[in-house]
This record gives sequence, C-alpha cells and structure tokens, in this order.
Amino acid sequence: MNIAYTIWIELLDSPIIRNQVIELLKALKRISPDDKYFLFAFQPISITHCQKFFQVNEDLKENNLELIVIPSLIPPFLDWFNAKWYLLPFIFIQSFPVLLAMVLMKKIDILHCRSYPIMPAAIVTNKVKRNLKIVFDPRSPFPEENITAGLWTKNSISYNLWKFLEKIFLDHSNITIAIANTYVKHFTEISKNALFAIIPNNVNIEKFSRNQDSRSELRSKMGVKDDEILFVYLGSLGIHWNNPSMYANLLISIRELNIDHRLLIITPDVSNLKKVFNKFNIKPDEYLVVSADSSEVPKYLSMADIGLNLMEKQDLRMSIKTCEYLAMEMPIIVNSNVMGARDIVEQYHVGLVLEDLNNINLTDIEEIILNKDQFSFKCRKTACENFSTINVAKKYTQVYRTLM
Repeated sequence: MNIAYTIWIELLDSPIIRNQVIELLKALKRISPDDKYFLFAFQPISITHCQKFFQVNEDLKENNLELIVIPSLIPPFLDWFNAKWYLLPFIFIQSFPVLLAMVLMKKIDILHCRSYPIMPAAIVTNKVKRNLKIVFDPRSPFPEENITAGLWTKNSISYNLWKFLEKIFLDHSNITIAIANTYVKHFTEISKNALFAIIPNNVNIEKFSRNQDSRSELRSKMGVKDDEILFVYLGSLGIHWNNPSMYANLLISIRELNIDHRLLIITPDVSNLKKVFNKFNIKPDEYLVVSADSSEVPKYLSMADIGLNLMEKQDLRMSIKTCEYLAMEMPIIVNSNVMGARDIVEQYHVGLVLEDLNNINLTDIEEIILNKDQFSFKCRKTACENFSTINVAKKYTQVYRTLM
C-alpha cells in the first residue's frame, strides 16, 4: 500500500506533530515495512521553517518515510488554520491541484487527512481517482471548536458552511477516525452513513515514564516535601478552553483537604496564570508554575502525583495530556465537561470525575490520594496497552488493511 498522511498548516516541528504524527508514522513503518508512507505537509514558508523542514526530512529519511512539503502562501494577517468561510476558495485553489498531482504521481492508495480544511480537496481528488480511499481524521469537531474559541457563532456563515461540509466529509470518507466514544455519538447525529474506527491519541511510553531521580531532584530544588501531594496541570491556558479560573476554583475548594498539597502547572502561559490566580487571591505558596521545553516535560511530570484536566464548557476531547498522565503513573481528576477524558476515567477506573467544582466531596479526593500507589500500576498498564504509540499504530494498520 501507498499511504499519504496529510496535514494542513500544522508546523512540522511542533510537539503535537512530532509525537502524534511523525512518531506514529515511524511506528507504522516498523509494523508494515513493505508499505510506503508519505507525509504530505502543507506548510507556511519562511527561512526559519525551511531549516526545520530539512531536519525533519532527515529524520523521516532515516526511517524510510518520505516527506513532501507543499508551500502555502499565507498572508500573516489571515488565520488559515481556523479558516473562515471566505478563505475556503483560496484553501481549495492552493490544495487541490497539488494534492491531486501528488496522489497520482506517488500512486497513493489511502489519503489520511488530519484536518477539516484539507478535506474538500481530498473529496474532489477522490472523484478523479475513484479507487482512492479517504480517511477523515478530524481530531476535534472543527465548527464547535471555533465557537468555543470565541471565533464564530452558531449563526455565522463560517459555522454553517463548515457544518454543511462536515456532513459531506463524513458521508464521502471511507472511514472517520474517532479518538473517543464521544466523537462517534457526536458525528453519528450528523451522518447516519459514516463509518468509524475508535483510535485514541498516542503517547510515547518510553519518553513519558516516571523518573525517580528527576522526581527527587526537582522536588528538592523547588521545595516540595516528600509527603506533599502535587496535583499537576500540563498545557496551554486561555479564556475559552483551559481556563485558569477553573484551577483557581479547584484550589479554593480543596483548601480544607487534610493532606499537605500544592498545584504544579506546566504551561507557556505563566503570566496569564499569575494574573488570574491573583484575582482569585490564590497565594503563591499554594502553587508552582514552570514553563518547560517539551523535552523536559516528563521530568516535571515525574514530580507530580495526580493529573488534572478541567474545562469550563463541554468538549468531546480526550486531551493528549490524558494519556501522558496515565503513562506517568498518575490517576486523573477531570470534570464532567471533558467528555472524552471522562469516558477514559470511567472505562478504566483510573481516577475521579467531578460533577460540580463548587461542591466537591473532599473524601473522594482523599481516597484517590491515599490509594495513589495502587492506582499507579493500573494507570501505567492502561497507557501501555491502549495508548502507546506502537499499539495505536497497530490499530491504524488494521484500518488501512481493511480499506484495501
């Protein structure tokens, strides 16, 4: 088989693309060495980006993978990733001719599309090459995501156009990837004809593995006592999705916990966090915050005991941090709005779901803390068996073989 994994305007050197795409492609090649794998990467072009393309290309070459970088002319004042309605013709004009040419030249059998914006070109390409199989891999519900981000409204042209196109994508793809059961429920309401494969986010279980030396060293350096419980949040913080006020409210709610504890936050948004926490009168001795390079994240996670993922508004996602926490042997506390992660916690019994942050039963949290060592083995085992990159790659291989 010749399989092309296609990304749209996601930078090749970003941690998400490195871990969720490039590492996955390497695993796919190891599992099925006779198949050819291509990465079609539509990329904004600059001198800085070009240097990074060469580095990624060398890495892929060493693993017998072929990178095809497709330049995209993107004015800096336009947000092509979130793609409002008036950008759609320009996206199609830039993507369709090149995508069709690459599919024909490379004799692609399966086109795996990791985004909504590339899908119109993929669907039309399929009309030209009739035996081409299309894998629609939305990762998140794009129209709803833009509403949550405050970029669109339900009455906007952009939202309604992408909802119209979304049904076409679901109807005309050979299969749609759902990263959690919540996605299947959501997309089935849009298209009764769609076929699904549930394949979760993956985690590098070698990289994300608890390191006791790092734990001891960093705890000592940052003044964390051996018996102190560290809750941790990993990721970006903003107004719409991962709102820091959610974590401020949690800290306030668990102040009466009869166990010495603090919150560790690993985020690039340090100044934003501190402003919000100051408004909530969260004292500096109640939390630690660090901004860490992606390579250092597992070391800081090794310090912690319990992972957190709280959202203000309902969202289908099972965040990547969910499987990273589990790989690091940490039980997870989520609220019911993080619907995909909630399903994981409930299915595998690896944490606690909070229904109301303003009415938390501290006994439930104490139970998680007191049993964290028993949870530790179960969390790691769950990550290795269900979310490791190699096991996720096996699921994709099975999908590809079924399509052919």
